[in-house]
Amino acid sequence: MTQLISTLAIVVSILAIFVNQWVTFVPRLGIGFQYRRRRVQVIVAVVAITAALLLYWNNPTTGQLLVLLGVLLLTPLSGFNHASRTLVAVDQPEHVAASASGWPKDALVLGHSEADEESAIAWLLDTLIPHHLVNDTVNEKPMLAAW
Repeated sequence: MTQLISTLAIVVSILAIFVNQWVTFVPRLGIGFQYRRRRVQVIVAVVAITAALLLYWNNPTTGQLLVLLGVLLLTPLSGFNHASRTLVAVDQPEHVAASASGWPKDALVLGHSEADEESAIAWLLDTLIPHHLVNDTVNEKPMLAAW
């Protein structure tokens, strides 16, 4: 049982390093997860370190000491992998008519329009996070939008 918990402590500390990529494998977490990421990293780190400490306290062997040291070395690495390395600007999004978009009528969007309706452009806020940059063109003019 201690070997299983030791392995889990190491795996959990490794998972903390890649918390930014959790959304890739579990899309239901949503893009807002990136703003709760730091809290999740702290919780995951506390779980991993607590498990390793309890195992060492319960069974102070050389193996458990190595697990504890491994967890203590791996867990701080989670702070070096931050969202700016994984969240890049949305570039050249697919253009589609509003009627063909399939968006609900009450969808929240970040939008821009020129004098006529045909050159209006919008991005779903569900796909953006605050400070997310969108590079696009409207009437062949470059546009940079941020929410």
